[in-house]
Amino acid sequence: MDNSDLKPSTIMLIAGGAVMLLSTFLDWVSFGSGDFKIGANGWETDGFGLQGIFVAIIGLAIGGVVAARQFGNVSMPDRILGFDHDQLHLALGLSAFLIAFGLQFREGAAIGVLLAWASAAVIMAAAIMDMKAASGDTTPPTQF
Repeated sequence: MDNSDLKPSTIMLIAGGAVMLLSTFLDWVSFGSGDFKIGANGWETDGFGLQGIFVAIIGLAIGGVVAARQFGNVSMPDRILGFDHDQLHLALGLSAFLIAFGLQFREGAAIGVLLAWASAAVIMAAAIMDMKAASGDTTPPTQF
């Protein structure tokens, strides 16, 4: 790919993947008040199991693969397990969104969870933008 054809959805996918990965290093849960606070990030498997690690892997995979294809001229197969890249981005983004958004309602949810589900929403929006562009449908949305 040529860097001159950098689309907004590509920027959204790379930035969303990077923010998703970085969010796992921030507190996902925080308890306490005043000077005594204790928190846990997405990598600590005691409270979250492997949920934070799955979110980190999804962010790294999406951001890394899109950046490698865009800037490193890495060729990837057009379809993986019968799905094209846009469908995989949407499915992985939805998985990360469901994990992080579900944790948002946990007692003591902190900024890392918020950033994780927000970046997953950005990834899903970018995947939908790419799917719409690939379909050739250029009609703008209409009012109800």
